[in-house]
Amino acid sequence: MVGSTMLYCDAVAKTEEEAIDIALRKMRLDKKDSIVRSVVEVPGGVKVRVEAARSRGQEVIELLNYFFENLGVKTELFYIESYDKILINVTGPYLGLIIGKGGSTLEALETIISAIHNRDHVGFKPVVINPGGYRENKRKALKSLVKRACETVAGGEKVSLPTMKQRDRKQVHQIIKDFPGFRSRSFGDGIDRRVYIYKVSDDDGEVSAEAEPGDFIAGNQTPLDTDDISRAQLTP
Repeated sequence: MVGSTMLYCDAVAKTEEEAIDIALRKMRLDKKDSIVRSVVEVPGGVKVRVEAARSRGQEVIELLNYFFENLGVKTELFYIESYDKILINVTGPYLGLIIGKGGSTLEALETIISAIHNRDHVGFKPVVINPGGYRENKRKALKSLVKRACETVAGGEKVSLPTMKQRDRKQVHQIIKDFPGFRSRSFGDGIDRRVYIYKVSDDDGEVSAEAEPGDFIAGNQTPLDTDDISRAQLTP
């Protein structure tokens, strides 16, 4: 099953070739994967409509179907393709096999599929795989963790979150924007890199102190358990 994608693009330029090039860049398509559907003269140049001969989302669906069939995992797939990524939503039984412990299998699968798909295309588009709403549930769990951290910080402590992957840290930095008066910052290297939560000064809107790792103490919080997230999102 397939979803929505950018099927065509209209572009205007001084020459037909320039207009086609603009449309292809916007669609992140190679010329061989496109069809010029119309060329119309307009004041100052030409207007073209370029269509995708075959969407990139459809290609990813076919590639994933091949992987899952060989793994013996029955799935139903559909895609939503935007200008900067290809999102694949997955439904079916045994989605835990796709996710793996802490999302490790899912992360590896995304890396492999993205590499295979993008090697023959102009303009890199990452493939994001979302089995059974895993992404949404993961974000909810991260938001709950940030909320608990902010409550602890409000009591006068500076809090460090459990160590987590780069993608999760990035989400935390986005989520903290939903909590006025608090900020986040990452410190550390490699697997020891973690996010710290702190309050903002009431008078100037800046951090209340120059934040350094040694300034923070670990809060008494429940660690983020990604296995619990996997189990929860797989419950019928």
